[in-house]
Amino acid sequence: MSQNDGLSFSTTFSQIAAVSDRESLDIVMKELAAGYGLKSAAYFGIGLSGRTNDDPFLAVTYSSDWVEHYKERRFLEIDPVVQTGFRRLLPLDWDGFARTDEKVRTLFGEATEFGLGRKGISIPIHGRHGDRGILSITSDFSDRDWAREKLLYLRDFQVLATHIHDKVLRLEGQRPMKSHLSPRELECLQWIAEGKTVWECATILGLSQHTVRCYLESTRHKLNATSNTHAVSIAHRAGLLLPPL
Repeated sequence: MSQNDGLSFSTTFSQIAAVSDRESLDIVMKELAAGYGLKSAAYFGIGLSGRTNDDPFLAVTYSSDWVEHYKERRFLEIDPVVQTGFRRLLPLDWDGFARTDEKVRTLFGEATEFGLGRKGISIPIHGRHGDRGILSITSDFSDRDWAREKLLYLRDFQVLATHIHDKVLRLEGQRPMKSHLSPRELECLQWIAEGKTVWECATILGLSQHTVRCYLESTRHKLNATSNTHAVSIAHRAGLLLPPL
């Protein structure tokens, strides 16, 4: 089912805003998956106040059988969504994961058997205080339909993921940041942090220099920074940037 036949973006946004406790968040996740014609939806949060990375916040529509199976097989240790997702800035299409590793093939094969769907995308969220989240959605679309629907999902879910993360922060008693940096803003700032010029950033990202400058200006505004160097410093302290290689 296409998302155009399901819940509208505005309705889903309002449902997320109305969440007041963990139970209502779980209900919204189920309604979100059903409304957008998805096989599953899952939020995974780390770095939240009062929680260690070994105690993540989970809000998933997965069956309890799959959750237990996942834990028993220790899939967390090899799951590329988790192992690489928190270090990424842009959404990940599961089709892009290398399936040459037998354990990874087993993970995705068994996930499909448990009803998670053959296709998936994961959207990272980076908070200002070291908090991070990943929202993953899956479907059973054909390759052709997935290519079309994925663009629509990315349009909506990059925004919805941010608001789900903010809601989780509030449920955990943590004040969310006023405005998240977008994936492109983070990318531009990351390259500036690594010593690249605006021209080099534009070349690397395939953008115009004007566009890169606009992203950096927006970043400085959101971080209340007086310069790019100041923005990089703030972002480093907040845990927004990846460590240098």
